[in-house]
Amino acid sequence: MASLSGKSIVVTGGASGIGRAAVELLVAAGARVTIADLNEAGGHEVLAAAKAGGVGQAQFIRTDVTREESVHAMVAAAVATFGRLDGAINAAGIEQHWKPLHELSAAEWDRVCDINLRGMFLCLKHEIQAMLAQGGSIVAIASIAATIGLAHCAEYCASKAGVTGLVRAAAIDYAKSGIRVNALLPGATLTPLVERALATKPKELGSLLIPMGRAAQPHEVAGGAVWMISDEASYMTGSCMTIDAGLSVA
Repeated sequence: MASLSGKSIVVTGGASGIGRAAVELLVAAGARVTIADLNEAGGHEVLAAAKAGGVGQAQFIRTDVTREESVHAMVAAAVATFGRLDGAINAAGIEQHWKPLHELSAAEWDRVCDINLRGMFLCLKHEIQAMLAQGGSIVAIASIAATIGLAHCAEYCASKAGVTGLVRAAAIDYAKSGIRVNALLPGATLTPLVERALATKPKELGSLLIPMGRAAQPHEVAGGAVWMISDEASYMTGSCMTIDAGLSVA
């Protein structure tokens, strides 16, 4: 997308899955990408691939989205290297523990909500601060679990529903500042998180009747996120866009 050429974009969770696919698409479009992830080995692997095959620029910053100082440093690095921050795709997240609600420990609940929801809040907070001077666009990767019930996924569903509420509120707060905030709700996508779940809980995942009969590849979801942060989606804010092969309406 021509409108992304030269733009400074942060991608959290950029070392794998939807985040990695987004990095690849952004670099190919000529964006200047800050890859953020806790996984240093994976992050540097994505960085090397981006430098070898893309027309844009990239850097990797080790980031723990649950720590505010780490998120602040991530945004500061993007601004220091590329002069500003124009957009962000926040894909960092973690999967559920596959337990019914009454069996969840408080620590298990906290772990999922700290990463998926508190981490999203911290990213939005610091990304928006960096965009106030010139505007920008943010896409939060949520899940169809934000809108439908899934068995043994209470902490995950709650965290992703929280993300969509956070996005709607932020979209209203910053619309007049030229900052667009949207959420993308993927269905079953063949990311490392889902592949781990397939290995341990095939019965639960097999109960998800996907109308198209298959899970998505990461780039099929990432393409939607890249479009949402681009100028082609300039009139879109506060939206929760679903990419799920019809699963949520089946």
